[in-house]
Amino acid sequence: MSDFKRIQLQWAAWLREPNSAAPPAAEQRRLAVYQRLVRNNIDGFIARGFPVLKSVLSAQHWQLLVDDFIAKHQATSPLFAEIGTEFVTFISNYEASWLPPFCYQLAVYERMELDAYHFSETCRAAPTSRAIEELTWRVNPSLTWHAFDYPVHTIAADAIPDEPLATPIFLAVYRVDEGAELYFTSRVKFMQLNPVTMLLVDYLQQHPSQSLAEIAEALAQQLPQFDQSQLYQGLVNTVPDLYQRAMLFPSAN
Repeated sequence: MSDFKRIQLQWAAWLREPNSAAPPAAEQRRLAVYQRLVRNNIDGFIARGFPVLKSVLSAQHWQLLVDDFIAKHQATSPLFAEIGTEFVTFISNYEASWLPPFCYQLAVYERMELDAYHFSETCRAAPTSRAIEELTWRVNPSLTWHAFDYPVHTIAADAIPDEPLATPIFLAVYRVDEGAELYFTSRVKFMQLNPVTMLLVDYLQQHPSQSLAEIAEALAQQLPQFDQSQLYQGLVNTVPDLYQRAMLFPSAN
């Protein structure tokens, strides 16, 4: 092993666990400054990305969670912007008696919100004067959805669930851009999906640019309890609302 590699590993080990790893050969004052900068940056980045999660934990438990993340997690990405994703992965396997069971799902939901806000494409539905039956449809590209066993969209420091929901809920999170092209504002929205709307969104994410007739035909295979004509009429009633909410966009034709 080269001296440079050995020094890198020594620095990393010490930064992860300064109380148990040998410090690098450097002035203590400089080491303290560097350690404080690194750990405070990581702590601050995570706190800004997961404010609700932080609010439901005590200060002591939050610090312990962040310290364990720094000490134990093996990141798969070197990018600072991916720390939040790495943190969610870490919590998925983290076990502690003091950690509420909903924390992983809450972290997933908060990360969905942040990812939607920073989505790289414009999320604006094009206006159309054509009948919805004549159009093909796609999902807002920023939208993600997930099934949750806890009401993560309502959790707060004063609203902590005691137990899981009787049945899972499906939550979609997405961004809406409004205003002029260069002076638009962005808002992150969420919507609780019923099982049929969830299947609609999931199908269009996998098969974009589909007409209502094509969607109804595909959904009929997944929902045999409904006649295809019933599903088509349901789409006629539902798609305009999803379009107004900017969840579905007309495809460019």
